[in-house]
Amino acid sequence: MDETILITGATGRVGSRVVAELLAAGTRPRVLVRDPGASRRVWPDAGPELEAAVGDFTDGPSLDRALRGIRRLYLSSADGPDKVDHEIAVIEAARRAGVDRVVKLSALHAAVGSAVPAFDWHGRIERHLADSGLPHLNLRPAFFAENLLMLAPEVAATGRLSAPVGGARVAMVAIADVAASAAAALLDPPDRSAFDLTGPAAVTFDQLAAALAAATGRPVEFADLTPEQAGARFAGAGLPEWLGRQLGGVFGLIRAGGFAATTDGVSLLTGRPATSVTDWAAAHAAAFTPAPAVAAG
Repeated sequence: MDETILITGATGRVGSRVVAELLAAGTRPRVLVRDPGASRRVWPDAGPELEAAVGDFTDGPSLDRALRGIRRLYLSSADGPDKVDHEIAVIEAARRAGVDRVVKLSALHAAVGSAVPAFDWHGRIERHLADSGLPHLNLRPAFFAENLLMLAPEVAATGRLSAPVGGARVAMVAIADVAASAAAALLDPPDRSAFDLTGPAAVTFDQLAAALAAATGRPVEFADLTPEQAGARFAGAGLPEWLGRQLGGVFGLIRAGGFAATTDGVSLLTGRPATSVTDWAAAHAAAFTPAPAVAAG
C-alpha cells in the first residue's frame, strides 16, 4: 500500500500503538520523529515498512516535507503548554498539503476555557481544526486505564490503591483500545466528526482493587483520599504546576461522576468490545506485584 498516513506523536503511549496497529494491518505508515533512530528503537521489527520523517513541530518546512504525499493524518503531541501551538502548526501544514482526513487524539471533556489544562488545550485545537475546513474526526477517550500504573508501586509495596475518588464510578478505557480505534478510523474513515471512547462498564475503585487482587493473587484494598491529601501528594512529587492542576481537575471530575458514562465508540470503530477492567488488570498484573526477593549469595 502506498504511504498515505502520517503519525505524529508516534513514540507516545497511544501513537506507538497506532503505528503497530497499522503495520499489523499491512499499511506502510510514516512517522514524524525528532530523532532518526527513534523508529528503530520503538519498532525494531518494522523493517522497511516504516518510514521516519525527521522533523519538529516548531519547524514548518520539516512538517511540509513530512506531509508530502500524505492523505491521512493522525494528530497528537505531548501534553504541555506548547501543545496548542504544536498541533495548530501541524494542522496548517496539513492544510497546505491538501490532506484528506485528520484523526485527532483529543479527550473527553475537551472544551475551550476548561479549568483542566489539557482539556482547554484540546478544546482550542479542536476549534482550530474545525475552522481549518479539513475533514476530521476527534477521538475523545475517557480516563486512561494506564494512568493507574502511576499507582502501581504503592499497590505492590502496600496492597493499597489510593486515589481521591470516593465511591465514584469510572468507565476507564485501555490505551490499546484507543489506538485500535484510531487505526480503524485512519484506514476506514467513518462518517462522523467525533467519537467518545470509554471502557465497557463504569466501575468503582473498590471494584478495581478487587480486580487487581484477583489478577495478582494478593489482597488489594482501596483507600480513599481527600482532595487536600491528594493535592499534597501531587505537590510533593515535584510535578509541573500545570500537571498538578491537571490531576486535581481530572480526579475532581471523577468524583463528580464526569467519567461514569459508557459509550460504544470502541466497538463501533474496531468491531470488537472494549477491554474490561478484569482483563486489563490481568494483562498488567506484573506492575502491581512486588518483585521477587533476591536470595543473598
